[in-house]
Amino acid sequence: MSQHPEQYNQYSQQAPSYSQAPGQPNGYVVSSKDDQNMAMLTHLASAILSLLSFATASILAPLVMWFIYKDKPGYGFTKESARRAFNFNFSLWLISMASWVLMVVTFGILGIILWVVPLVVSILMVIFHSLAALAANRGEQYTYPMTFIEILK
Repeated sequence: MSQHPEQYNQYSQQAPSYSQAPGQPNGYVVSSKDDQNMAMLTHLASAILSLLSFATASILAPLVMWFIYKDKPGYGFTKESARRAFNFNFSLWLISMASWVLMVVTFGILGIILWVVPLVVSILMVIFHSLAALAANRGEQYTYPMTFIEILK
């Protein structure tokens, strides 16, 4: 079986080249390993704060990371990761705070909501931040579900 030079073996073909990383529609490409690690740390710190504070202090970690890396050159991936994490946390934080307000307004009649909603919110935060940290470790931006308010843009 002889092959002509103009024919290619299926294993000798080149992989397609991309102008930006696959899965990065907005061009938030990891510029360094440190950029990728800081983005992953942003998501993990949010997950840990969600567990420790019952979802009330989880907005602090991505906000601090966003302020630190928003103007640093070469950390666009971290800045975008922190922005997305903060907006997700803020959206779920509002749901958690609404349960507190609802309990106060109803004079404790809906007290079960006070415990169930923040617990569910905390669990969701840990799950989605863990998925985001895994995506950041692969060099991909994670799009959080349930982000209905975007404060940081």
